[in-house]
Amino acid sequence: RFHAEKDEILRVGLQVSPYIHVDDTGARHDGTNGYCTHIGNELFAWFQSTGSKSRINFLELLRAGHGDYVVNEQALSYMRALKLPQAPLARLAVLDERCLESRAQWEALLAELGIREKRHVRIATEGALLGSVLEHGVKPDMVVVSDDAGQFNLLLILHALCWVHAERTINKLVGFNDEQREAL
Repeated sequence: RFHAEKDEILRVGLQVSPYIHVDDTGARHDGTNGYCTHIGNELFAWFQSTGSKSRINFLELLRAGHGDYVVNEQALSYMRALKLPQAPLARLAVLDERCLESRAQWEALLAELGIREKRHVRIATEGALLGSVLEHGVKPDMVVVSDDAGQFNLLLILHALCWVHAERTINKLVGFNDEQREAL
């Protein structure tokens, strides 16, 4: 019951928020190393422990309890942006807005389509997960604010640096002339 309530907090928070802050950190749970991911803003806070801090893991979390994989135009756009080769992309593009209800179904479809190369599977899976996230109400104009970790950069959803990490970049600037260098 509590897990369903927690998933609902994330689901509603994602639907009503113009932006979210995200971060993950190493965590030990039941004697196993893992990660704890935070998603939230001033409206809500949500935490989940997992065994990974990959982009696939982040997208799975953003599904907020949904378990489907959606191949739609946003998913295909993501796959194109990450340069999925034409052959696997063409095999996925003919699916016409296909929704698969589980990881097992998704993996079976990839095998059936002959998409087996690790990089191609990763890109296709990330795209289908992003398709699911957007299908379930996350707005593409929502901003993900993070520490610039790659797993949070979803390409089709806006990504921004939190002020602490943005300031670190500014502090690395070197002035072009003496006056600018003194100002820094």
